[in-house]
Amino acid sequence: MSATLQRQQLQSAFEAFNQHSGMLEQSYRELQQTVASLTRQLQKAQSARLAELVKTERVSRHLSHLLETLPGAIVVLDGDGVIREGNSQASALLNQPLIGCSWATIVRREVRDGGSEDGNIQLRDGRWLSLSRRLLQQEPGEVLLLADITESRRMSQLRQRQERLTTIGEMTAQFAHQVRTPLASAMLYAAQLDTTTAKQQRAAEKITARLNDLGRMVNDMLGFAAGAKPAEEAFEVRQLLLEVQAAIEPQLNGRVGLQVLAEDPGLCVSANKDALKGALLNLVTNAMQACESDAHIVLGAQSDAHHVQLSVTDNGPGIAADVLPRLFEPFFTTRPQGTGLGLAVVQAVAAAHDGHVDVHASTEGTRFTIRLPADICRSEEINDD
Repeated sequence: MSATLQRQQLQSAFEAFNQHSGMLEQSYRELQQTVASLTRQLQKAQSARLAELVKTERVSRHLSHLLETLPGAIVVLDGDGVIREGNSQASALLNQPLIGCSWATIVRREVRDGGSEDGNIQLRDGRWLSLSRRLLQQEPGEVLLLADITESRRMSQLRQRQERLTTIGEMTAQFAHQVRTPLASAMLYAAQLDTTTAKQQRAAEKITARLNDLGRMVNDMLGFAAGAKPAEEAFEVRQLLLEVQAAIEPQLNGRVGLQVLAEDPGLCVSANKDALKGALLNLVTNAMQACESDAHIVLGAQSDAHHVQLSVTDNGPGIAADVLPRLFEPFFTTRPQGTGLGLAVVQAVAAAHDGHVDVHASTEGTRFTIRLPADICRSEEINDD
């Protein structure tokens, strides 16, 4: 009876064990299915996330490329005004170091003192930049956009200057008509002044000199507006230089020595004599004003196979390096009473004869040379015409 009971209990235990084993096996299969499902979901989520990251990276690279190709500098400031980002154009315009520096530091380092005008800024190297600012939307800080407008400013200035020249061209005819008549009368009366005493003579010379200055100013404006057109007038170059010397003589006042040197006294040319004379007078006058006491000016002429050269050389202090590039620019002058047209007229006269003007300046003096093509030379004597 006891053995039978034991067998029944053992059988019941085996049945219970088998039942629980089946349940465990079922749970394990369900767990495997759940794990497999979660794995598929995770892989799908990872694939979506990876695709999103790839897309984000692609967009980021595209935006970075756009920032680098923009025709301007982009600078991003944080809330403290410190530069956190910038494109290559920013580095090119504002130099390094840039990232991590405050914008105020960059301004002190790169912007010329007082270099602001109409919302634009000027760098120490002379370039002009436009500056636009926008606040960030999601965080404190702002974005700066800078663009190089140096060339556009230069073109604008050239356009404004051309407009001024056009206006002057329209006014000069009327101006000459109104001024030349009373000017000629004034010069005639000045020539008749009593010069009995030395004081009266000096006063008469000063009046005549100032009237001559006014006459040259009028001629400068007329010559520049109308252009010096060559005329077929044959003359000796040395005689031209002597006429320039005689015209300027009353203004020398004994403090300026003026010498005429012509390598070939018989050199003859066919050109606009009045225009060349006016150009040389402008150069001599400039030389006199540039020199101080004990000034010495040489009016020279020489020729070679390619050019006829008319030169004015002085022993003055020379010309500043920053002035040289603008010497022949109309209306540019370093003298308070200057018109800024004298050298522009000289250049116009040379160009009208298919020539050009050279300048050589040093601390020992300045030499202006009007170089004209050799084909204006005349081998025959003037009197043979």
